[in-house]
Amino acid sequence: MSDAEPPKIEPEAPNQVGAGFDFADPNSPLAPYYLRTTHVVAIAFLALIFVVNTMFPLWHTDVWGHVRYGQWMVENRAIPDREPFCPWWDGRQRFTQFYTISHLIMYGVYAVGAALAAGDDLAKFTGGVESLRGLHALLVALRYALLYLAFGRLARNWSVAFVGIVAVVLLDLSNMAVFRPQSFGQVFFALALIPLSAPILSRRAIVGLSILTAIWANTHGSYLVVHGLLFAFLAGRIAECLFPAEGRAVAPWRDLTARRLAIALAAVTVGACLNPYGAGLYSRTFEMTRHPSLVTAVGEWQPLSFTMGPGWHWPFLASIAILAGLALASRRPIPYGTLFAVLLFGVGACIQNRMVIWWAMVLPWALVPLLADVAERIPERFAPTSVPSLRKTMLAVVLALAILNWSGLAETLRSGLPKLQDAVSGGTPWPVARQIAHPDKPPVADWQTEFQTILDRNYGGRFRGAILATPMQGDYLMWSLAPDVPVTYAHIHLFHPDFWDELGVVGQGNAGWWDIVDKYGVNLMVMEAEYCVKLLAEIRKRPDVWKVLLDETGSTDKVQKLNRQLIVVRIHPIGTR
Repeated sequence: MSDAEPPKIEPEAPNQVGAGFDFADPNSPLAPYYLRTTHVVAIAFLALIFVVNTMFPLWHTDVWGHVRYGQWMVENRAIPDREPFCPWWDGRQRFTQFYTISHLIMYGVYAVGAALAAGDDLAKFTGGVESLRGLHALLVALRYALLYLAFGRLARNWSVAFVGIVAVVLLDLSNMAVFRPQSFGQVFFALALIPLSAPILSRRAIVGLSILTAIWANTHGSYLVVHGLLFAFLAGRIAECLFPAEGRAVAPWRDLTARRLAIALAAVTVGACLNPYGAGLYSRTFEMTRHPSLVTAVGEWQPLSFTMGPGWHWPFLASIAILAGLALASRRPIPYGTLFAVLLFGVGACIQNRMVIWWAMVLPWALVPLLADVAERIPERFAPTSVPSLRKTMLAVVLALAILNWSGLAETLRSGLPKLQDAVSGGTPWPVARQIAHPDKPPVADWQTEFQTILDRNYGGRFRGAILATPMQGDYLMWSLAPDVPVTYAHIHLFHPDFWDELGVVGQGNAGWWDIVDKYGVNLMVMEAEYCVKLLAEIRKRPDVWKVLLDETGSTDKVQKLNRQLIVVRIHPIGTR
């Protein structure tokens, strides 16, 4: 027998296609696009986030007024320069349209859904609602996908990046269910973090941030947060140049990173000026943030309350403690820019609850590099390296499709539109709005029969006069009825504080409330029952003037207090004066 080795025969490669692509080869040109185990888990998680958000009923505030503005702009082919829906806007508070792009997108998506739905007005409305729920779910899932990319780029560890987006979910859980133009701003913020997660800001990133800010400034007033983020990074880089951990100090203008951050800050400042108000948008934005009615009456505009009772301050303090613990455990120092960003957004959250949504993204962004450094010291046997493969890539696709099959949109495609009562929150005053707009339509609630009887006897069959509603209830009423029916609604920053002070007197049932409702010609009041107990007591003293149509105080059918409604009609109407 010869000792010579027999010639090798290359077996057929069933996975080999095209120009030498071998799907089984981890070194093939396609390998960089294969997914790891962590990617599969993250994709499944993002799909689950999308599914959950399609199941949330569309909350009745912060959406309908914005959709109505989008409709107005489409119908008039213009951007409004005054409040077009409410006769009580007197010009003392400057009108500023912060939301042009988000308004147009929201209304466009609603209109498509309504057009695709077959049936009567309720079916079309439900179709529009389903489209808005889908848009909201898409924006939320997109935000987390972008954050995953930013965290992975910063930490260079996809498992740690996944932990980061889970942390964002936990910190931002209370804000997830509400759809508003702010949802677009959150996507933009996550997108801005991607180039800022690179070791050095590229020239393309500077241009991209400028364009992003120009779009952002025409979408939502939160465009200022990207200025704050860049300012913190620039200040941190200057500090590192002047007080280096090693070596000699360097003049900041000689440092490439500092120069590019400074250019980026200037670029986004110019980009934000590309709006109907030019540079004046900055003063208008600060004017809105100082509106007395916003900062005193709206909870999310007020400071965090640090008490022993429940509240968001506990997750806030816990997140700071985790950051401190990881900073001590990590060998990697926290860059000054990151520290300044944490300080800026942390102080902002303490001053104003509204800053919590940005803190929820900044804090995990600061955590992931530290966590990645700690993870590097975990023995291989406890955290084995994940190998990318085509099988995992295919599994991710199959798993995502399987999860998406549970979404509300998938169920709509299979079984048709859901019941309207399931698609919108229980506090949405669509029954009363529909009855006022279409008195010929059959009632959908028992109390509406009594309402129609009063309208037939004393109003000539159709409601007239004004509606006094709380901002939360008025948002939908404005969408459905204004400007034909004057309605008080949720855009607090558009009206002078005197106007809201008067409405506050009514809502609290204080002395003089009757004169105010007469002044504005109010014939119908729609409010949250749990928050106007004193007013309801005053109303019940005059059953010859006011009729309580619906009082859901203490209702066990509606767990959320903000969904419990109080609807009161004036028995004999008065005219608007």
